[in-house]
Amino acid sequence: MSRKRSKIVKELDPHEVEGFTQARIEHYLRLGYKPYLDEHAEVKWLTDASRNMRDAKMQRPSLRSIILTHYSLKKRRRVMRKAGPLAFIRAFWPFLLILAVIIFVLGWLLINAHVLY
Repeated sequence: MSRKRSKIVKELDPHEVEGFTQARIEHYLRLGYKPYLDEHAEVKWLTDASRNMRDAKMQRPSLRSIILTHYSLKKRRRVMRKAGPLAFIRAFWPFLLILAVIIFVLGWLLINAHVLY
């Protein structure tokens, strides 16, 4: 389906539609489609469901609903649980390993400073 939808102006009578053969009009009517005139003066054949979806997509949310949505999201914030030191070690073990190696190397260099000179 295209993303650029035009606004529907009014519903047309199927017998007044021009530019379609009678067989094609009857075929669309049997499938449950109805003719609608859009803002570009083109005939669009839509079902009731597709008409409702098009109307819903064309409506912009009001400022009030946007503000209330953000407010309700803040109220339903997820509760953070304290996991403990074991979960911290499981999550950050590569960082802790690198940190331990750096501390070991710096300690060894401080004790054996004569190796550098």
